[in-house]
Amino acid sequence: MNKKLVENISLWQLAVLIFTFEIGSVAIVGVGNDSKQDAWLAVAIATVLGAGIVAFYFSLLKRTPGKNLFEIITLCFGKWVGKAIGLLYVFYFFYIAQRVLRDFCELITTVIFENTPIEVISITMMGVVAYMIYLGLEVFGRTGEIFIPYVFTFTILIGFAIFFSGEMDFKNLLPVMAEGVGPIFKHIFPRLLTFPYGELITFMVIMPYVTQFNKVGKVSVVTILISGAIIIYGTLIEIATLGTEQLERTVFPLLSAARDISLLDFIERVDLVVVFIVMFGIITKVSVFFYAGLKGLEHVMKVPYRYMVLPMATIISYGAILISSNFAEHIEEGIRFIPQYMHVPFQLIFPVLIAPVLFWRTKNQKRGSETNESQ
Repeated sequence: MNKKLVENISLWQLAVLIFTFEIGSVAIVGVGNDSKQDAWLAVAIATVLGAGIVAFYFSLLKRTPGKNLFEIITLCFGKWVGKAIGLLYVFYFFYIAQRVLRDFCELITTVIFENTPIEVISITMMGVVAYMIYLGLEVFGRTGEIFIPYVFTFTILIGFAIFFSGEMDFKNLLPVMAEGVGPIFKHIFPRLLTFPYGELITFMVIMPYVTQFNKVGKVSVVTILISGAIIIYGTLIEIATLGTEQLERTVFPLLSAARDISLLDFIERVDLVVVFIVMFGIITKVSVFFYAGLKGLEHVMKVPYRYMVLPMATIISYGAILISSNFAEHIEEGIRFIPQYMHVPFQLIFPVLIAPVLFWRTKNQKRGSETNESQ
C-alpha cells in the first residue's frame, strides 16, 4: 500500500509565506482608499482584528493536530455534508486564485508588455505556479526564503526614495478622522477585514504541515502584525505622495507613487522594482490558493493532488481571462460582490459554525479515550 506523502515546512518558511501572501495583490490595487486620508488608520485597526481572526483559525486547528481545514469539516459534519462544504471551499479557493492572477495580468499588460496578449501572461505565470506546486510544499517554502530579503528591502527603499525625491506632502494625511470613526469602521468590515486578512483561511490547509506546530499561532500573529505594518507604510506613502483625490483615480497606487522617484539625476522610473515586488507576492498568493484548492480536491476525490496540478492550472489560467471583460469590471466586482457574498461566508460564517461542533466532537472523543484508558 502506498503511504501518503507528508510534506513539511519550517516556522520561518511559514512566516515568509504569510508575509508575501499579505503583501500580494495589496501592492497592486492598494487597500483602504475609501477611507481617504484615514486609510492608514483603517489598515492598522484591520491588522489587529486580522491577527485575532488568524489566532481563531489556529485555535480550530489546535483542537485536532495534524488535520487540515477539509479534514476538520468532514470530522464536524460527516462524510457527505463535509465533502459538499469542502467542494464549496475548493471552488472558492480556485476562484480567488483566478482573480489574483487577473490582477497581475492587468498590471503587466498595462505597464510593461502593452502589446502582449493577456493570455500569454496568464499562461506563463500559471505555468510557474503549477511547476512549483508540483514539486511540493517544501520547495514552495524554500523558494520564498530566497526572495523575501529582496521584497522586504525594496519595499522599504521605495518609500525612502520617494521621500528624498521631495514628492511627499504629509499635509495630505490631515485631518485625521475628519468624519469620525464611523466611515473607518464601515470600510473595515467587510472589505478591509476580509482582504487581505481573512484570506489567510487558506493557511488552515498549510499550518498542519509546519514542523513546530505548537508555535504556529504565535509566529502567524507576529508575522501578520509585521506585514500589516508594511501595508500601513505603503498606504502612508501612497496618500502622502498622491493625495486622496488622485489616489481615488489611480488604478495602481504604489506604482504611480514610485514613478515620482527622481534621485541624483539618474535613479528614475523604478517601475520594474515595484513589478518585481508585486510579481513574487502574486506568485505566492496564487500558489497558496491553488495549493489549498488542490488539497481540497485530494481530500474529496482521494487522488494525490499532483495528478490534478496541470488540468486545474489550465482551467485557472483560462478562467482568469474569462472572469471579467475588462479591468474596470474586475475591480468593481471585487468591491461590490466578492467581500459580502464570498469572503464573509467562507472566511467568517463557516468557521464560526464549525467552532462549536468541533469543540463538541473533540470533547466527546477526549472523554471516550479517557474512559477507555481507565478501563
